[in-house]
Amino acid sequence: MDVFPALADRERVKSCLTELADSSNAFKQALTAGIEQLVSTITPRIRPILDSVGTISYELSEAEYANNEVNDPWVQRLLHAVETNVAWLQPLMTANNYDTFVHLIIDFIVKRLEVIMMQKRFSQLGGLQLDRDARALVSHFSVMTQRTVRDKFARLTQMATILNLEKVSEILDFWGENSGPMTWRLTPAEVRRVLGLRIDFKPEAIAAVKL
Repeated sequence: MDVFPALADRERVKSCLTELADSSNAFKQALTAGIEQLVSTITPRIRPILDSVGTISYELSEAEYANNEVNDPWVQRLLHAVETNVAWLQPLMTANNYDTFVHLIIDFIVKRLEVIMMQKRFSQLGGLQLDRDARALVSHFSVMTQRTVRDKFARLTQMATILNLEKVSEILDFWGENSGPMTWRLTPAEVRRVLGLRIDFKPEAIAAVKL
């Protein structure tokens, strides 16, 4: 009021501020669209490796599980593809924009992996393998971005927890009041579906569990 005592001046300032806000929003929308377009050019280069995960068996014996520890079936190939196609852009972008870009790539990877894993069958060691795979992805992406990535992989990690149980009823040790600090990202229906992926869990045992 003291700086712009005249009503006309105050209205002009308000108008300028409104135009600035509109310009800012337009730039933000353009930036978002630009980053999404960049992501759409990168994901087709990563997708073939993700699709190949569909051919990887998770019905593992002890020997196969031990061999996977030495000869990683797919995680390192995926991470190499990400590094090759993504990391070179880091010096060309602001830290915030690069983090946004990486997180959109992670969203694409996680969404595809969830679909693929829901179509597989698992032994208990296969569940342990999935846990190992998820941990490797979280570890690598945590270094690539300043923002936390753990929540992005929460559903995949929780799938691995379920698939690594000794018996169906053990899910109750992690569910409801027993969940502790963990927030479940899977619905009860999804938990049952994941339990059904274990080759040795009986459908009647899964149906009997009260979630």
